[in-house]
Amino acid sequence: MAARNLAQHAMRALIRRILAADALVGRALGVSSPLRGFTREASVQIRIAAAWPLGFLHSTHQVVERYDAPTRPIRQDVALFVHFDAEGRVLPATRDFLLGLARTDLSIVFVTNSGFILDEDKAFLRDYCSAILIRRNIGYDFGAWRDALDTLGLPRAETRAIYLVNDSVYGPFTDLAPLLAPIDFAKADIWGVTESWQHRYHLQSFFLACGGKAIRSRAWRQFWGSVRPIPCKDWVIRHCEIGFTRALAQGGITTAALFPNETLLDHTELERLEQVVAADDLAEGQDARLRAEAVHAGRILHYAQRERVPLNPSIDLWRQLLQAGYPFLKRELLLRNPTKVADVFEWEEVVSRSLHANPQPLADAIRQSLGERLGEVWNDPDREQPKTAA
Repeated sequence: MAARNLAQHAMRALIRRILAADALVGRALGVSSPLRGFTREASVQIRIAAAWPLGFLHSTHQVVERYDAPTRPIRQDVALFVHFDAEGRVLPATRDFLLGLARTDLSIVFVTNSGFILDEDKAFLRDYCSAILIRRNIGYDFGAWRDALDTLGLPRAETRAIYLVNDSVYGPFTDLAPLLAPIDFAKADIWGVTESWQHRYHLQSFFLACGGKAIRSRAWRQFWGSVRPIPCKDWVIRHCEIGFTRALAQGGITTAALFPNETLLDHTELERLEQVVAADDLAEGQDARLRAEAVHAGRILHYAQRERVPLNPSIDLWRQLLQAGYPFLKRELLLRNPTKVADVFEWEEVVSRSLHANPQPLADAIRQSLGERLGEVWNDPDREQPKTAA
């Protein structure tokens, strides 16, 4: 144990030196626009290389507590739901997601990276879950999925499908049955909700449905055998989220998306986006709400001119997804909006209009959480002129 701790300390010290040197190089080269992309990629690769050895200093098995429901055994179709909350809570939005899953025919296995769960939340989980796995926060969501597969011995002889789900989205705003209904493992072995061309083609990993052929394939076993608790989000994105689709496809496993980009950005939608931009031009940018819509519409149109749209659909195409019946919104979009999506302030209206759902409880909770940051994160056009009570 002492030797391992010493090795970890030495490796972390080395990583700090490497990243410090990398930051200096990035600042030095950042002034040259043609080199920025190369510099960013080099920075990612340095972080991955520095963190990769640490993945072999920890076990892939980090479960510290397990509960199996005696009257609710795991059935043929199982959802492995990965969760994290630093305070060990199962927040109302997460409870809503679990309740939505519970109304389907899926058995729910709740896997938390929080290290502990509050007693009152454990009581809630035991009412709906076939199993609860509490693990240390090591390995991100893919580490948790691997741990759950190993711990529970999945797939079992009777297992028909495994759904990989995490809590990175809010919802569902509507019943999940219409979302799951089109999944047909005779047409594709693995189904994702959305697809992305960022870096390379992949199904986005927050909701993946994996059928019998996939979960019993050699490619499946090899991929999960390669998942290590490497403390680097860049590695998880490249090797796990993006690498999962590629690894399974190379093993002869077919994939499909329920909401493909070509459907979200069909001819009709592209025409609508062009009309939004044209209306803003006529208004000469004087309407703040229209200006914000036009900015984001122009961004989508810019990327749509390429054969493969390098957007993050779960964030950049949030409006198109909701209009198509997609019942989720990415948490990151509403809590941080890292890519500065200009028209996100309209999400409540779009949820209400497109899904005939009430977003008010969720909106109120987020407003309370963000506080003074709300206007900036949601890009609220009225944030400079706060409304006053009558």
